[in-house]
Amino acid sequence: SNADQRDSNGDGYGSICDPDLDDNLVVQAADLAIFKPLFFTTDPDANFDGIGTVNAADLAILKKMFFQPPGPSCVAP
Repeated sequence: SNADQRDSNGDGYGSICDPDLDDNLVVQAADLAIFKPLFFTTDPDANFDGIGTVNAADLAILKKMFFQPPGPSCVAP
């Protein structure tokens, strides 16, 4: 666990480990569809790396986890 990890949507998974934007426990095309209009915004749920802007680095995180569940938790209990 990591006490400094953000959990922007409060689901128990740290944002850098959680590109599952529709919270159905698998990263897939629906999450990409939610992500696309948020590109270049400051949306905290799509800003997986926490640098302040949704960008290509966040897309890379989403792509790396495609067809996988979010996690590990990364959030301090």
